[in-house]
Amino acid sequence: MVFKSLFLRGCSRSTLFAILVMLPVLLAMGCAAEIREKRFTELVQRYPSTEEPLLVRPLPDSSRDIPSFVGKPVTVIVHPAYALFFRDERRSTYTEAKYDLLEYQLSEEAKFITETAKSGRLLILVIPGRYEKDSIAPASYTAYLNTMTGGSASVYYIRTETSHSGAIPLETTVKLHDFLRSVKAEKVLVGGGFIGRCQGEFYRQLTTYVENIPSYIVPEISALSPDDISSNEAFDILAGIRKKDYRRVVEFIERKSKGEPNILMLTPGQSR
Repeated sequence: MVFKSLFLRGCSRSTLFAILVMLPVLLAMGCAAEIREKRFTELVQRYPSTEEPLLVRPLPDSSRDIPSFVGKPVTVIVHPAYALFFRDERRSTYTEAKYDLLEYQLSEEAKFITETAKSGRLLILVIPGRYEKDSIAPASYTAYLNTMTGGSASVYYIRTETSHSGAIPLETTVKLHDFLRSVKAEKVLVGGGFIGRCQGEFYRQLTTYVENIPSYIVPEISALSPDDISSNEAFDILAGIRKKDYRRVVEFIERKSKGEPNILMLTPGQSR
């Protein structure tokens, strides 16, 4: 019936032939998009909705109750699992290479948060400010944060001004500044995502207002936005980081950052 209506509307044989040739390709593209979308749906479903409140504690005003942290590094993860819980439904059909990179980054970030929480090292999560309203699955995001941190007494959180910005409110900036000074932080290690976006906004604010404490962006725990790279770049970057080679990530950080960011590698043998 579709082809008949095309003829009735004056569709030429050449046009119809082109449609017939492209039809399998278009159908295949639609199937591929559904499969890739399903992959993310399955990832979200790993964290069933919870009625529990967020169990991560807000950042305290000082280190008086946590003397064991004094003089040690502080790690900050900006907008953890952002790609999974805050993606735009209208732009969620990335290429296979981009999905592979995103999924790997999510897995590595979750593993890092869990291991850091269990180790007792100080970790601050910078969570999206209005995630309860802006996340595509807010109750699942709460479950994710609770599961990854496991009730650790060494994990705290602060909120950004909005869910789509890495900037934190002025009062939170003051609290973070006072806290880092009170624990005599050796250095601040910044990860999370996205590089040059929310992470970049937070890092610039941190280095502007927190003086005398060196701060670094850490490539191994930093996430790239799929909107900022091509499929070929995603494939090459993933191939590299699977081999613990983060040179392409470092190059990306330098390209996306405004100014000269301090970069610190955690992987032995790596250099800028």
